[in-house]
Amino acid sequence: MPILKAPRVRSLLLALAALPCTLLSCSLATAQDTTQKASPAPAAAPRSDRKVKLTTLEEWDAQIDLLLRVSQQVYAGSSSEDLGGHDLQYYWQQYVLSSETKDKLETLRDKAQKQSVAKDTAGLQHTLDEASAILSAEHTKGYVIVMFLTAQAPVNYHQYQLGPWLARATDADRQGINDRVTATYASLSKELQDAIKQPDADNLPATSQRFMKLIAEPIAFFNSERARLVKAQADLPNPVAVSARTRGDKPCPAPVAPVKGRDKPSLGADFPSSEAFYPATPKQNDVEGAVTLRATVSETGCVQKAEIAGTSGVAQLDESALDLAMAGSYVPAAGPGDKPTAGTVLFRVKFEQPDVFNSAR
Repeated sequence: MPILKAPRVRSLLLALAALPCTLLSCSLATAQDTTQKASPAPAAAPRSDRKVKLTTLEEWDAQIDLLLRVSQQVYAGSSSEDLGGHDLQYYWQQYVLSSETKDKLETLRDKAQKQSVAKDTAGLQHTLDEASAILSAEHTKGYVIVMFLTAQAPVNYHQYQLGPWLARATDADRQGINDRVTATYASLSKELQDAIKQPDADNLPATSQRFMKLIAEPIAFFNSERARLVKAQADLPNPVAVSARTRGDKPCPAPVAPVKGRDKPSLGADFPSSEAFYPATPKQNDVEGAVTLRATVSETGCVQKAEIAGTSGVAQLDESALDLAMAGSYVPAAGPGDKPTAGTVLFRVKFEQPDVFNSAR
């Protein structure tokens, strides 16, 4: 299995939040990574409800038409491959609107038509209920497939971020990552099979939680492995190097008085949090990391330059940390006689996921 793959950038946490959405009209479009081209999103599709309750033949025909249009758009649309090398169409063809299901619905439709002509109200409703159960199952299977593919997106993205570091790591390191990816795909696939066997719309939240738990530990492993590889390769050129930031012509804020006896610059009391600068794509894919920064501060407390002293291993995190450093407020150093003095300050910026993700590990 290749290490470098074009990233898909939708995390399972967002999928869980989107559960009330309708099938495939939830945002399946991938967010655009600002540092590389993201792979095409799975095809968008018309609205489709998870649970169906038919009361008329007209509603039945509308639901069948909807599912057929959804299928056509899935088959016609381009979509990225998952960890197993398959796309949305591959899974849709296997599980949604199979020939057997279509035949069963057509048989029921003929039966319902005869019951309608015969004014058999009770019999007709019973047939409508049978069809409702089948259609609900088809919609639910579509949801499960979407959740299955969405759950893999962070793993795919982590592979991409690990690529530059694994390129010069040991064979054992590369094999360890590939083994974890393979095992993760296998566990997700098993969950997919289990959910498809008994498609129940009421179970979708629980299914989502199981998918989430299945990727939580591998993602923690990938974050840890990247940090380990960054440390092990500290003496080598940074393969995800980013440009330092300089103030240029931007005016400085009002001068800040130094703190007595403090011979190095320090961070201001209202220094911004990393959360405000957490880049969307890594955050959505549960990419965590710490960046060590070196900021050059003038005698007035004005930051003149920020550069990376220790990389997180992810270019976007490093870039955002530099932006944070240039946006922050500083206190100048105190020189002889506590006179304001220029200097440099080292500090770390951590980009971390909230407890709602970490608790799933």
